[in-house]
Amino acid sequence: MTEIVLFGGTAEGRQLAEFLAARQVEALLCVATAYGAALLPALDTVRVHCGSLDAAAIRNLLEQEQPRLVIDATHPYAAAASSNIHSACRCLGLSCLRLRREQQAGSDCRRFPDLTALTEWLGQQTGVIFSTLGAKEAAALTAVPDYAARIWLRILPDPAGLAACLAAGFAAKQIICMQGPFSEALNLAMFRAAHATILLTKDSGVAGGYGEKLAAAKACAMRVAVLSRPAEQEGYLLHEIMKMICNRLPYAAEAEGKKERER
Repeated sequence: MTEIVLFGGTAEGRQLAEFLAARQVEALLCVATAYGAALLPALDTVRVHCGSLDAAAIRNLLEQEQPRLVIDATHPYAAAASSNIHSACRCLGLSCLRLRREQQAGSDCRRFPDLTALTEWLGQQTGVIFSTLGAKEAAALTAVPDYAARIWLRILPDPAGLAACLAAGFAAKQIICMQGPFSEALNLAMFRAAHATILLTKDSGVAGGYGEKLAAAKACAMRVAVLSRPAEQEGYLLHEIMKMICNRLPYAAEAEGKKERER
C-alpha cells in the first residue's frame, strides 16, 4: 500500500522523500523530468514516477495508489500543477497538504504580476539582462528587443531545457546550465562576467537562493525585476509537514524518536 503520494521535484520534495525513506514509509514521488529524478539517491521505500501529469493523469494515478495522504511540494510557481493536484484530491476525498515556502522581502525590487508585464517593461530598458527565471520562461523573453545579444540565461542542466532555449534563438555563449542554489559570491561572479545591469528572478525563497541573488545584484548596482508568485492557498512549512507525517503515521513517529535517541 502506498501511504503517501508526494508531488514535486523541488529541493523540499527531495528532502521529504529522504525523510520518508528514513522512516520506512511506503511512498510515491512524482517528478516532471528525468533530470529531477536523477537528483534523487536510491531510496528503499520510495518509488519514483517520472513524467508530466495533466489533470486526468493525476486523478488516475491517485485512484490507483489510494494513498492515506497526498503532499503537494511542487514549485511555488507551478500554479496549474498545484491546482490539478488539489482538485483531484477533493474529487477523491483524499487529504492533501500544500508545502509552502516563506517569502522573502526584497527592497528596491520591481515586481510584475506576469511575464507580459515584465517583458513590456524590459522593452523600455537598456543594458544587459541576466535571467534566472528558468528555461520555461525563456520563450517569453524573445519579445524583448535584441534579446539574443542582451539576455543571459541561467537554467537547470537539463538537455530539453537547453535545447528549447537554443531553438528560441538565445546565444549558446550566454546560457549557463547549473544546479542551484548559488552563494552570493558565485552570483556576483556570474553577474559581473555578464556585465549585467538587470536581474530577472522569481521569489524562490530560501530554498531557491533568493536572498543571495538580491545581495549580489545590490553589490553590482543592478536593477531587480521580480516575477511575482501566483496566488496560492495556505500551506505548511517543511518542518510542519514532517511533524504532521509523524503524527499521522505512528511508525514514522517511532522511527523519528529512535533517531533522536541515537543522536
